[in-house]
Amino acid sequence: MAEELEDSDMEQLTLYLRLFGFDKNREPELEEVEDEYGWAHLPDILLEDIFAMLTPKARHQASRVCKSWYKTFYSPRVWETFLFEEGTLTRRRYNLFKGFTRELCPRKAQNCLNSVGTLFKKIIICPISDFYNLLFLGVLSSFLSFFEEFPIPLLHTFQFTFACESRGINGNMVFGTGGQILQELNTLIACIKNLKTLSINQLLLAEEDVPGLFEAALKYNTESIRFLEIINCAKADTPIPQLARFDCLQRLTVSNQHVDDEVAILLAGTGLSDLRLVQDKYTCATEPVSADAWRIIKDMAPFLKVTLEIRGKCKNSLLLQPHAPVTSIVYDTPYYKISHADAMDFVHFYSKTLELFIQKGIPRVHGPRSFHERGDSSFVMMVKNCPKLKTLIINERISTATVLLLSHEGRSLETFLVRANAIIKRSDWPRDRDWSEEFYMKLRTNARCYNRMENEVAQKHDWKWRPLTDREFKNMM
Repeated sequence: MAEELEDSDMEQLTLYLRLFGFDKNREPELEEVEDEYGWAHLPDILLEDIFAMLTPKARHQASRVCKSWYKTFYSPRVWETFLFEEGTLTRRRYNLFKGFTRELCPRKAQNCLNSVGTLFKKIIICPISDFYNLLFLGVLSSFLSFFEEFPIPLLHTFQFTFACESRGINGNMVFGTGGQILQELNTLIACIKNLKTLSINQLLLAEEDVPGLFEAALKYNTESIRFLEIINCAKADTPIPQLARFDCLQRLTVSNQHVDDEVAILLAGTGLSDLRLVQDKYTCATEPVSADAWRIIKDMAPFLKVTLEIRGKCKNSLLLQPHAPVTSIVYDTPYYKISHADAMDFVHFYSKTLELFIQKGIPRVHGPRSFHERGDSSFVMMVKNCPKLKTLIINERISTATVLLLSHEGRSLETFLVRANAIIKRSDWPRDRDWSEEFYMKLRTNARCYNRMENEVAQKHDWKWRPLTDREFKNMM
């Protein structure tokens, strides 16, 4: 049995067994695992979970081991998500100038779609630097258009992200798509029917190419799409009024440069309930939707919730939407550190609506130890002035006294997460004139000990609370 699998696949399968509880003091050989635990008698659900974690190539190699694994290979749960990455369905070929490279193998793609294509529920195409391999779009569209009935009836999600950045001789270069790749993408989207989730990111098209893309998406999916994500569809500031033509849209994730006053008002008339405005390092500079437009939108769609989010390695400041119904602010970037000016703006514009403030990941900026250079006072001010704040997740450096004050002031908090490595044991808050002598002394006493801090926070909110390790913090996100 061990001869059927490559060394890397054998190590991967052994690791999965250890994760699911099949562990020993030493790492066993594959034959020993088979004898002791019975590879042929593993539960079907465990085998399916293991196969789902493997690449398509590793799944095919594992299916040749025994009849049980061959049967698991064709399980619907294994192929619910098809992830097309750099080396998926490719073959090794010698190039005169580049040496050995990998290129798309049409025969492998055809066999894959014919064998298990009907089981796909999600198709995710990751950023691929070798554009030749994106001919998979043409293979997939030909497969969909060949049959009279739609051959992937379970498909409800399609995600495509273009590799708009590449490393060259002069450094990293950013460019958009178009031409044959855009034509293949339009053809493919026009062939897909009854989608519920559509995600098209980082195309960076010219302004004149944008309408054609959405005409293809609207051809068969006007009434079916519920969740739409359009990030950096165009290079420049390009509003997209076609977004309002999706009749049953529930959540729209879009870059700031694609929404102006007119588009925002049109979206408010569609029944949209969740609008997420996202920016990253490829998002161009633009103006926010005006405060007057947001007042009209609040009257038209009183249940609309807006999320402001920064993603990736973006060092730009968050584009605020004045007086918008913002309920969530999310920083998914390692380069952000809250400032007092940011907190003042959040309180001024969103004090009555803000419910979530989240900092994801581990920061990659300097964390000062001085109280006046940290964001402790900014977080406390935001918690005190935003009575609806339910979720507060902080990855910055704060003191134990600040943790105690946040739990004391944030009585509406339902989720409060901080990093253990970012908490310094200090009671560096000056006494506020509204604090009693007893409260201030208790604050200073509990701030001098991590255990007393944890117990005090747990008593305030009646739940078991503790700071998270860095690994736990990243996994929670």
